[in-house]
Amino acid sequence: MGAPEVNVHALDAAYKPFPTFAQWASKTSVDTVRWDRYNSALKQRPNGSDDALNRAREIVKRAAALDTGAIEGLYEVDRGFTFTVALETAAWEVKLAEKGAHVRPLFEAQMHAYDYVLDLATKAEPISEAAIRTLHEVVCKAQATYRVMTAIGPQEQELVKGRYKVLPNHVRTRDGLDHSYAPVDVTPAEMQRLIEEMRGEAFLAAHPVIQAAYAHYGLVVIHPFADGNGRVARALASTFTYRAISTPVMILSEHKSDYLDSLEAADAGEFQSFVDFMLRRSIDTMVIVSDSIRETSVPSIEESLAAINGPKSRSARYSNRQIDEGGARFLSALTRATEKEISDVAVGKIQGKCGVAAGAHRTYLPKYRPSQNIGQHFYLELLSVQPSWHSEVSLPPAVVKREYDLYVPVDADQGNEYLLKNREGNDEMAVPVEDAIPILSATLQIRIDLFADRIVRELLADLGAEVERANQRLR
Repeated sequence: MGAPEVNVHALDAAYKPFPTFAQWASKTSVDTVRWDRYNSALKQRPNGSDDALNRAREIVKRAAALDTGAIEGLYEVDRGFTFTVALETAAWEVKLAEKGAHVRPLFEAQMHAYDYVLDLATKAEPISEAAIRTLHEVVCKAQATYRVMTAIGPQEQELVKGRYKVLPNHVRTRDGLDHSYAPVDVTPAEMQRLIEEMRGEAFLAAHPVIQAAYAHYGLVVIHPFADGNGRVARALASTFTYRAISTPVMILSEHKSDYLDSLEAADAGEFQSFVDFMLRRSIDTMVIVSDSIRETSVPSIEESLAAINGPKSRSARYSNRQIDEGGARFLSALTRATEKEISDVAVGKIQGKCGVAAGAHRTYLPKYRPSQNIGQHFYLELLSVQPSWHSEVSLPPAVVKREYDLYVPVDADQGNEYLLKNREGNDEMAVPVEDAIPILSATLQIRIDLFADRIVRELLADLGAEVERANQRLR
């Protein structure tokens, strides 16, 4: 069946224009006590913390830019992924690439959009239609098409950037109801009216949260572009918080439900709901910036450890934390590969398990230390239920197992190696540190697969021998 027919004329007629700023202001207010408290805390930072402040603002901008696309369904994120990218932690680029080749260009375009509105805020110029059209070009630069619902189903059409829509873009809401945006022929006049409202004396004198909320709401009510309106609205709102607190409004994907609820409440005339939402998000932003500045004012773990343990070798390439993370990455991959091999043999009477546990190493090796400073070891075990040749005989299962300690190099120089050593002393695997940092190399993954296959087959042979010995005793 085709998509249900839509009566465009009826939806055009149902369009409810956005309120004047006087109407908006008469029904909204801001908790300035809360705003001032958090803003004051943001201003009270240690001397010489400008670099930390800039870094904190960058974190917020990256989080806002990443999640603005996720809110629109261009890709998926979760809290951990968002802050991995925002904080630029180890391997963030790899994790971003794992989301698909299309994600990074979208993210970078959205970053440029926030840079663009920061520039607008810095110049303190009145917002213009031309600026909003340019903002649309910037934020949608990496998007070639958009999905359109037609009588024969969804179709992809070219997204024209920086120009107002030429086709209706009414939508179906979460509740399955049709929602009207400005008709095509009304859109230019409505955008002109929005600009005039934002240039009025009352708007320019209003609290930045009121300004941000009104600008955002007015734009999404009109929905002037074929696609990208939400991203443009969130960036446009950030112009006013950039002017007030030098940060964007950080609306994350996890806020989406509250975000849509507050917009729907505003559609019903409850404008305060959306203002309150924008205030909460602005306070979130100020809190994260303040906390980030405090965090960077404390010496890093590596710096403190260096002070305690003495300076590292000048040729060291990796910190202790990176070395430990690489070791954990290696053991995790080995566990997954071994579990796969065990699943292939664990049939019938045979059962098996493997994993990583903490514990002191049994042997001291020069130039090595325990991983995670506590020691980690990898174990695997196979067992087989013993056959009973005599009804009066009950034998325990035959069990064979191995344990390997992971040793990490004290000096993280190029050429140094991890060492995975069997506690029996008859088997080991040496791994160059650069093969596990920042991600596992393809060569190491192949080595891990081969190692897992070998040790499981060896253990299976040992298990067979153990069962045979038990059978001999019963005969």
